[in-house]
Amino acid sequence: MSDVLDVIRERVLCRFPILFLSTWEEERWESELASLALDIDRGLVTWTATGGAMPPLEELVTEGGRVASSANGKAASQAEAFLAQIRDYPRDHVFLLKDFHPWLTDPLVVRRLRDLVPNLIAQNKTVLIMGPTGNVPIELVRDAISIELPLPGLPELHDELQDLMIQRQHQGESPITLNQKQEERLLKTLLGLTTKQARLALSRGLLGRREVDDAVFDLLISEKKYMVQGSELLEFQGLAEGAADIGGLDALKDWVRKRAEAFSERAREQGIPSPKGVLLLGVQGCGKSLTSRAIARMMSFPLVRLDVAMLLSGETGKSEKNLRDVLSLMEMIAPAVLWLDEVEKGFAGVGEDGGDTTMMRLLGRFLTWMQEKPAPVFVVATANSVTGLPPEMLRRGRFDELFFVDLPNFHERKQILEIHLRKRDLDPAKFDIGELAENCEGYSGAEIEQAVLTAVVEAFNSGSEVTQKQLLESLEDTVPLSVTMEERIFELREWARTRCRAATPDSRLLQMLEDEQRRKAEEAGDEDDSEEAAGGVLNLFDDEDLEPGDEEEITWQTLLREGQVRAGMLELIADRGSVSLADLQNEVGEFVESNGSFGLALRSDPRVVLWLGLSADIAAPLARLVTDRKIYLHPTTGADYPNGLPGASLPFLPGLPETRCERPSWLPVSLSIDPPEYVDERLTRIARMQLNR
Repeated sequence: MSDVLDVIRERVLCRFPILFLSTWEEERWESELASLALDIDRGLVTWTATGGAMPPLEELVTEGGRVASSANGKAASQAEAFLAQIRDYPRDHVFLLKDFHPWLTDPLVVRRLRDLVPNLIAQNKTVLIMGPTGNVPIELVRDAISIELPLPGLPELHDELQDLMIQRQHQGESPITLNQKQEERLLKTLLGLTTKQARLALSRGLLGRREVDDAVFDLLISEKKYMVQGSELLEFQGLAEGAADIGGLDALKDWVRKRAEAFSERAREQGIPSPKGVLLLGVQGCGKSLTSRAIARMMSFPLVRLDVAMLLSGETGKSEKNLRDVLSLMEMIAPAVLWLDEVEKGFAGVGEDGGDTTMMRLLGRFLTWMQEKPAPVFVVATANSVTGLPPEMLRRGRFDELFFVDLPNFHERKQILEIHLRKRDLDPAKFDIGELAENCEGYSGAEIEQAVLTAVVEAFNSGSEVTQKQLLESLEDTVPLSVTMEERIFELREWARTRCRAATPDSRLLQMLEDEQRRKAEEAGDEDDSEEAAGGVLNLFDDEDLEPGDEEEITWQTLLREGQVRAGMLELIADRGSVSLADLQNEVGEFVESNGSFGLALRSDPRVVLWLGLSADIAAPLARLVTDRKIYLHPTTGADYPNGLPGASLPFLPGLPETRCERPSWLPVSLSIDPPEYVDERLTRIARMQLNR
C-alpha cells in the first residue's frame, strides 16, 4: 500500500491534474487519501452523486471573507455543476470524486474536465476519480493517468484478524490460538478479498469454533467463488478431494507438497521464486483431474477452471480481450490455482502449418503471462495426448515440471479400491483387496471406480450386501481402455519415458516377482513366506563385497575412473568381445556403484527378466546402449552365470519365447558389439524398472 500512496503523493505534488483510481475499497482508500492530503498540506473535498460536495463551496471563503464567485452558465447535470465549481475553490486542494465513471460518457462532462486542466495545474489542484474501473476517456489520455489501488496485503489482513480476535474476546467467545504457520496460511487464503470481505469471511469461518481446521480453510476459499460468478469464462471448482483421495502418485504428491512451501512468507524472504505450474500428461481416467483439485487443496488455494475454447469469439479482437480479462481476474483473486483441462484440445492445431492465427496469438499471450506473471497463480494443465500439444508449451521454463500419470500399478490399485469402497461405506477389511487388485491389471482409476459402483448397484437391486464375487464379476465385465487403445497408450508411454517425470515409480517388475514368490510359498505351504511377499519387502539382492581383480589397467578402466560410465561399458564390451551382465556388473563395480534397486526386462514383455540389482548409473546407460544398437543381446545357455539370477528364483528360458510369458522368467544373455545373425527386434528394446516402492 505504501508504494501506491508514494506514487499518488508524487503525482499530486508534481501537479498532475487528473488521476483515475481503480478500487472496490472506497472506504479504506478514502481514509488513506485523507491522511495523505493532511500530510502534504492539501485540502480534501469529496463528491458523490447522492451527497454532493463535502465540504460544500459555501463553507470555503476567500481571504476577505467573501464567497467565491459562482460558475459561469447553467450546469446541465449535478456532475457538471460540481466540475464548474472546482475552479472557484481555494488553491491547494484535492477533489475525490466517487463513482464518477457513468458521467464520463457525457461529452459535456468530458469537455469540462479538459477545460479544467490548465486551472488545476495553475492552482495546485488535483482531481481524483475513484471507482471500480480506471478506464480513461480517449479525450483525457494525455492529461490523466490510471492507477490501480491494490487489495489488502498480509499486514492489513493481519490487522483485521487481530481486531476480530479482540472482538471475539469482548463478546465472550472461546479464544482461538494460532501458531505462525496456521496464521500465515489463514491470511494467504484471504488474499484477493477486500478488507470488508476478509473480515466477514473470517467472522463466518471462525463462528462457534475453538480451533482452526481444514473446514475453516475450505469455507474461506469458497468465499472467492463469488469473485468469478460474473464471468462466463471461468468456473470455480469445489475442493472436496485431497491427497488422501488419490491412490498412489507418491512422487507427484511429494513434489506438490514441496512446491506449496515455496509460496510461504519464509520462502519469499529467502528469494525463492513462486512456482509457475505443472503439466500432467497421462492415460485417460488415471486421476489427472482429481489431482488438479487435490493440488489446490494441498496449497489452500481456490481452484478455477478455464475452458480455452470459451475464449474464442467471432468478433475481431474479442478473443484476445477475453484472455486479458481472464488473466486479470486470476491475478485479482490470487493466490489461486488455474486449471486448464485437456489443454491439447483447447490449443489444437497451433503448431500446424496454416493453423488458427487467433489461437496462436492467445497461446503466445498466455505463455508470456506464465513467464512474467507477478501474482501467485499456479497453473495446472492436463493432457491425454501429446500430438496436439504446442511445442512452445513443453519447453522447460514454461512449467516447473512435466509429469506422466500412467495406469496404476498393483499397490496403487489396492489403494484405489480401498478408497472407493470406503466412499460407499464398505469396510475394505471384509474383502480380499489383493485378489481384486490382481484382477484389474491394466485398469484406470476411473474404470476401477465404475466397477465398484456397478457392484454396489447390483447388490442394491438384489437386496443384499456387496460381496467379493460381485466385485470380481464387475471387474471381469469391464473392458479397460488399455485393451481397446493398447497401441495409442504404448506410444504415449514411449514418448513420455525420456521426456516426463514419472508420477509414481514403475513397480511392475516388483509386483511380478512378488506374485511369483507368493505363488511358490503357497504351493510349498509356507504361510509366513506368503504373508511376507504379500505385505511388502522382498530381499531381492545378495549384498556381497566383490574383491577387485588384478587385471592390467586398460582404456575402459580409465574411462570409468573419470566417470564416463556409458563409454567405459561400451569399451569394456568391445574389449572382451562378449560379456555377461554378471561379469559386467562386477567389473564396473570396481569404479562406480553398480548394485542398486533397478532391473532390466524386455520392453515387449516385461515378464522376461534379464537381470536384477543394478544401480541407476549402470541400468540407464546400459538400456540406452541397447536401444541405440551400440551393443546387442545374445541369449545364452546360462553357463556364463554360475550363480544364477541374484535375489529371485525364476524359471529359466533357454531362448527367446515365441509368445508372451505367463509368469516372470529369466532369460540369460551376453552383451556384444557384434549383432547376431538374425536380429530379433524384441531384443533391441529393454526396459529399466525400479524394484522398490
